[in-house]
Amino acid sequence: MPVIELKKLTKFFGAVPAVLEASLTVEEGDFFGFVGPNGSGKSTTIRMMMNYVRPTSGTATILGMDSRSQSGKLKKMVGYVPSEVDYYMDMRAMEVIRYAAAMRGLRDKSRIDQLCDLFEVDTVRRISHMSLGNRKKIALVTALLHSPKLLILDEPTSGLDSLIKRRFKDLLVEENQKGATIFFCNHDIGEVQELCGRTAIIRKGSILEVANTDNLSSSDTRRVKLKTTDNLSALFTLFQINDPVVTGDLVTFSYRGVMDPFIKALANYEIQDLQVSLPSLEDAIIRFYEKKLEQEAADHA
Repeated sequence: MPVIELKKLTKFFGAVPAVLEASLTVEEGDFFGFVGPNGSGKSTTIRMMMNYVRPTSGTATILGMDSRSQSGKLKKMVGYVPSEVDYYMDMRAMEVIRYAAAMRGLRDKSRIDQLCDLFEVDTVRRISHMSLGNRKKIALVTALLHSPKLLILDEPTSGLDSLIKRRFKDLLVEENQKGATIFFCNHDIGEVQELCGRTAIIRKGSILEVANTDNLSSSDTRRVKLKTTDNLSALFTLFQINDPVVTGDLVTFSYRGVMDPFIKALANYEIQDLQVSLPSLEDAIIRFYEKKLEQEAADHA
């Protein structure tokens, strides 16, 4: 049984579509990435999953339960970090954490102490005197304190310093290895590439692709950097390379196609140095957007 199953989840704000028929499945034990540009519908999708926003149509099934009719039970079971952390300003950090623990029926304080120490939470400071990063640390503690089977994380590392980010990511890996399923929405493509086994790409409210993260970042396009004083115009024409940048004897360009004939053709030139790299996940996502735009343009032609 999938841990998360979205079926044609749709949300309109007035006449404006925020999410359009989003469908995806997250299996038990997945470390699942969810990426897209600002305004693409990531947070709206997650808020519908948590029943903080009511969908116009479609369904979200979380841990086998309907996210709307059983949201009270789900909110106690799921570890959730929202993109925007908002607490009562007069409360102290420990009051928020203890309240979250009480809502879940937790009596053992050792887990709370462990997480507060790990994330260096100032437990006596009032929320009104805290930065975004310090408020986010409270959200991390409240999401993790009951060792949930499912974590739904919306930009969980925003506002955190590099040390706390590293500790948090290491803990997520540990929780995932213990069997927790993690739904990880993040604007930092590098973190998604580092952590997630599968990733969904969303654009303008529509999910473009769901695939293994490694497959998203690998394609038939390579970034080539080489050093030569030879004229490569014939090579560029032969392989339809349109974006060469020449700086002295350093030449960089993108090559799309089978590598074997390209490398054989390079043997006809005097090459002092050659570097060929795979595209990053960010580059791959841009390619997905470009392909989608090309398809949309062709459909309207």
